[in-house]
Amino acid sequence: MSGISNMVRDYGVNPAIVRIYTGDDLTVITTTGYFLGTQSANLQAINAGPWEWAYDANGNITDLCLIFYATDQIGFFTYDVSTDAFVALADNGNLSNTLPSGDIFVGNASNIATGVAMSGDATISNAGALTIAAGAVTGTKIASHTVDYANIALDVAATATVALTAAQVNGMYATPVQLLAAPGSGKLILIDSILWDIAYGTTQYAAGGAIAAQYGNSVHGAGPAASGTLAAATLNAVAASSFLSNAGSAGLLDVASSAALNTAVYLSNASAAFTTGDSTVNLYIKYRVVTPA
Repeated sequence: MSGISNMVRDYGVNPAIVRIYTGDDLTVITTTGYFLGTQSANLQAINAGPWEWAYDANGNITDLCLIFYATDQIGFFTYDVSTDAFVALADNGNLSNTLPSGDIFVGNASNIATGVAMSGDATISNAGALTIAAGAVTGTKIASHTVDYANIALDVAATATVALTAAQVNGMYATPVQLLAAPGSGKLILIDSILWDIAYGTTQYAAGGAIAAQYGNSVHGAGPAASGTLAAATLNAVAASSFLSNAGSAGLLDVASSAALNTAVYLSNASAAFTTGDSTVNLYIKYRVVTPA
């Protein structure tokens, strides 16, 4: 028989013990709305009127409930007015074996483990499935060049920001600058676009040669192209803060798989080093990581 069939308070002890017999199981008696909600008719019949809890001067319920519940289980509980349900007391030194659906235990401000719903950048279901909120993973939360692609198997769109000093621009002919780390075994980085956000200094760049992203760290821009080129003359003509761009790899990719799979992408230029320029650059890179069949 389901529901509460017997309920009586033992007086003369502190706290008073309320003895309850119910045919419902642990899940039911700890579900919101159980006591006054679903059991109101039973309580009226048992007590010839509404049940009244004992309270202290601060308005806290002082009764301790000893419940015999299905199937042949017994344990101590408290009653939670806010949820209208029973809450199992933990064994000494242990957490309670009851927790609201989908909640997790978190230490509160008083260092007490308390059931709360996960919120913010992620939520969790009562099956343990974690869902990251849309837009929660932003560039500011990922350190440059540190994304671990080891378990990424699908075509994944991503962005990266790389800051270049004037010394790096002038030196990338002989010292290519890493844009993206190696993506992992069997994976390939495809560049969709590179936007140059140039903060002009006082002196234009000069000399140099065609600039492109490339697979690997080959000097003098000699690595297999991973993007379209940006002409040296275009960069050298910049005399105020400006935007420039490299096209992506679409329509130009021509690289041996051994030279591109699990290979970092670098920026370099052909012909000669740039000279004299002192502008700084932020590169905004749109790219994908793919796993060719």
